[in-house]
Amino acid sequence: MNGAMKDMLNVMSKFMALKMSLYNVILASTWSAAKAIKHEELGHISVGAHADIAILNLRKGKFGFYDVARYKSEGTEKLECEVTVKGGKIVYDLNARSMALPTKP
Repeated sequence: MNGAMKDMLNVMSKFMALKMSLYNVILASTWSAAKAIKHEELGHISVGAHADIAILNLRKGKFGFYDVARYKSEGTEKLECEVTVKGGKIVYDLNARSMALPTKP
């Protein structure tokens, strides 16, 4: 977890720190990636597609990133996963967004 890439969201956040637009970061991480590995059934949401979905939060602040040469860069935005849906079921929910509030008796 302490490697330069850490996880996909960290890599995506690094691209935004390099001034890549959020739209292009999402495109490169989904549809373009699926096409590159020749699995065009992935990476998009359309009728009949397999839809595993991540709901992301775009955090604002001051964030540090580094690469494999240990070169540090800074960014003002960072992606964080709020909810993950796999096969139609919520499998991750960072802030209990899918949970109902208790009702008063």
